[in-house]
Amino acid sequence: MISIIMIMMVCLLSNGGINEMKIVHVQSVLPQEDVIALKEKTGESSVKEAISKAVYHYLKYGREEI
Repeated sequence: MISIIMIMMVCLLSNGGINEMKIVHVQSVLPQEDVIALKEKTGESSVKEAISKAVYHYLKYGREEI
């Protein structure tokens, strides 16, 4: 998950931040256990929504817990 977050942060920062955000496709390999835990922690049923929620939370709050 960290690799996804870092790539997304670089893309957002290089494009002027969240207010001038451009959509970027990001792909990474995650262990199945991490995906299951992320879905449980975010309360999302899909991997896409769980990762999206986690990335936006990380960008807004840093390393605080979800």
